[in-house]
Amino acid sequence: MEKFRKLLALSFCLVVLTALFSCSKDDDKNNGPRNVEFKVTASSNASISTVVHSNVQGEATTLTSLSGNTWSTKLTVNADVQAISLGANATATDATGTLKVQILIDGVVVKENTSSGQYLSATTVYMVTK
Repeated sequence: MEKFRKLLALSFCLVVLTALFSCSKDDDKNNGPRNVEFKVTASSNASISTVVHSNVQGEATTLTSLSGNTWSTKLTVNADVQAISLGANATATDATGTLKVQILIDGVVVKENTSSGQYLSATTVYMVTK
């Protein structure tokens, strides 16, 4: 359980740092908001417990006490958000578990990451180019 808490803390820190670095006083040259989809998929022997993702302002939203092996949401992120992040934790019944996190923009996967083992933690960050 201690290992799981450390993984959760690491995931949360990554998302918070991403949100902090996404703040900028520069003029954004992007043409508008982005249609973002977050997807988390665990193997059939694993259950997702926590998801941390960027919200429409680029700040971290944490969801806990989740269950099941899939989770997703769609939202429209403000144009001035420069970093979009996703992290998740899951636990598998044995060391063969897998966890994949994906960030999609307009239906296209722009960033993904995978974790394997019994105690799973995966994070990814998409840096928006101007």
